[in-house]
Parts: sequence; structure tokens; C-alpha cells
Amino acid sequence: MTDVLIIGGGIVGMTTALALAESGAGVTIVDKGRLGEGSSSLNAGGIRSQFFKGPNIEAANRTKAWLRGFESETGVDLEYNQNGYLFLVTSQAQADRLAEGVAIQNAHGADTRMISRAETEALLPHVNLDGVIGGCFGPTDGHLNPRVLMPALAEKVRRSNITVLEDRRVLKLVVDGEKVTGVETDQGVLSAGIVVTCAGAWSVGIGRTYGQELPILPRRSQVFVMEETPEIPEDAPHTFDFDAGIYVRRAGKGIWSGAAFKPVLDEVPDVVEADWTEGEELARRLAVRVPSLAGRKFERNWAGPIEVTPDDNPLIGFSTFENYFLATGFSGHGMCIGPGLAEDIAAAIQGKTPQTDLSIFRPERFTDGGEIAKEGMWLAERPASFSIWAAREWDDEAVR
Repeated sequence: MTDVLIIGGGIVGMTTALALAESGAGVTIVDKGRLGEGSSSLNAGGIRSQFFKGPNIEAANRTKAWLRGFESETGVDLEYNQNGYLFLVTSQAQADRLAEGVAIQNAHGADTRMISRAETEALLPHVNLDGVIGGCFGPTDGHLNPRVLMPALAEKVRRSNITVLEDRRVLKLVVDGEKVTGVETDQGVLSAGIVVTCAGAWSVGIGRTYGQELPILPRRSQVFVMEETPEIPEDAPHTFDFDAGIYVRRAGKGIWSGAAFKPVLDEVPDVVEADWTEGEELARRLAVRVPSLAGRKFERNWAGPIEVTPDDNPLIGFSTFENYFLATGFSGHGMCIGPGLAEDIAAAIQGKTPQTDLSIFRPERFTDGGEIAKEGMWLAERPASFSIWAAREWDDEAVR
């Protein structure tokens, strides 16, 4: 029997497991596949402190420090470039919303700032800024390569005293009255003092095994790659265009890019298939902003699931049973804030006081009548399907 059994070996599960182990707890991670090979390895690797809620901002700040410490400790180059994270602003309403966020971010130790059209142009000399009035810039934000980080983190976990059980699917919780005694897997029962679900989009299925419909909506997130793009400077910041609903970032000699819309997944398969239809529209929109890429096509892509809550904040805390803990629902922000929250999550699991107030993340917030602190910089809901995203003909005329 283990002290703490963690379901899910992604960024949140592994960093939480390490924090628990460092405090002396006996920890087991069980994963349906291999450590670090799920959705945490399939994102775009953006790291930013540009959130609207203090706990998220502080966690992102700590994640940045954790990443540099991890590189120093392991000697692994995570391709972690702090070239900045820039949101293009095309309306005064969006500028006002982002300025509100900057004030909150500055109060919590982030160095973000609003910048002028001229400053934006200096950062993005390769970009067509028609319709852009300025930007919101995080100079120490940036991006990394999740496909480098996750195997390195998995190796660290395997070298620790954490028990790792891979290729073992959790079928359901084992419940005795008000307590969970363990989990039933496809290879037998595992007993534990505390069970923690860090299973991302797959947490929904685990919840249903004990009659709980978690407030999580699984969505598909895709990344598209152009292998060589000398047209984009190597030090270009990770750039997001609200109006077009796209982002682009440097990756090696090329770029990674994706759309803001994330289609809803009715079911979450073990492998989420990518959709090249999205890539065609994405390439067209990208070429509007970066004219030198006109006619270029993406050469490869991948997709993975993200798990989105109604307020874009994770679910963190004990839930349903007295010894059952949720750390899931990170809404696409697990890479940004997961490592920075790991020690807090570990403390809460062990009944200690976390350094961060986790109350806005409580799992029952949507039903307990308390405050819901929505995290988000969006003036409207993001499109939920390709047809909605593509319905507006976004082109050269649209940005003028």
C-alpha cells in the first residue's frame, strides 16, 4: 500500500509526485501509457505569466524559475527561450481588458506591460500589423519544447524513489463508505491512503466511474510545423493574434503554429488524430500576418486533448471522498502553472497549508454558491468548432 497514488504521469502528476516524495511521502504513479507521453508532450510549450488571477500568475512565475533550475540540475537543454510572449491588440476594448490584467500581473511580480504600435513593430519587423494598435508583452515569457522536457522529467521520476506503474489503465476507484481505498486497474487493484487524479482530459472518464460528472470539457488542441522559416527572426517572441485567432512561435529553424479554437471532443481516445483542414486555414491566416510565408504549407502536425473548465481554472482539492484529491482541469495551462503549483498541491494533499491560496481552484466552486473567479483575457467565447472559426473570412481586407 502506498501513501499517495497519483493517476496520470503528465506534467502535473510528475511534478506533484516529486514534491510529495521530497517531503517523505511514499508515492506511486500509475499511467495508462508511458510517463510523459500523453497530452503534456503534445502542447505548444508556451510559458507566460499573463493571467488575470494572482495564484496563476505566481505559479507561472515559479514555473519559470523551476525550468531554469531543472536545466541546471539535469544538464538538459529544454529549448527554453525567454524571448517574450506578445498578444497583438486590434481594439480599444481588448487593450483595456489586457491593461487590467497587466496591473494585476505587476502586483504579483510579473514584468508584463502594454506596448505601443511602434514598439510592437520593432519586435515584429516581419509582421503585417494592419489593424494592430499595440500589444501586451511579457518580456520574460517564452516557450520550450515539451517533447524534450517530458522525457527528461520522466527520467528524473524514474531515478527517484517514486514507484512507477506504466501501461496500466485505471478502470475505477475502489470505494469503502466515505473513503477511497485504492483503484482497480486492468492488471489488478492498487491500495492507497490517498488517491489523486491528475489525468487531464481522461479525468472525466474516471469521475464517471463513481457517479461524478466533472466540470471539464475535453477539447482537441493541434500544433502545425514549418521546418525552416528564415523569414521569421530567431528572437521573435511567441505571438498571439486575437483577431485572427492564431499563434506562432519559433522552434529550431522553423515555427510552430496553431489556432485559438479548440474543437470539443465527445470522447477522449488514447490518441487524438490531427485535422489537416485546420492547417490549411491556419496557413492562409498566418500568411496575412507574415506575407513572406505566402504559399508555404505546414509539413507536419500533431494533436492532443486539453481539459477545459467553465472558468479556465484547474480543479484542485479534495472532492467527493475524504481522501480523494483532484489536480486536473488545467484548461491548457498545465505547462505554464503546473510545476509552479506542485509544492502547493503536495502540501494540500498532506493537510498542510500551501504557500498559495488555492481556494479559487476548489472543485465544488460551480455548485457551492461561492465565488467563481473566471480566468481569461477573452472578450468573447473562443470558437468551439472549425466552422465557427472559419466562418468569418479573415484576410487582408479584414485587417485594414
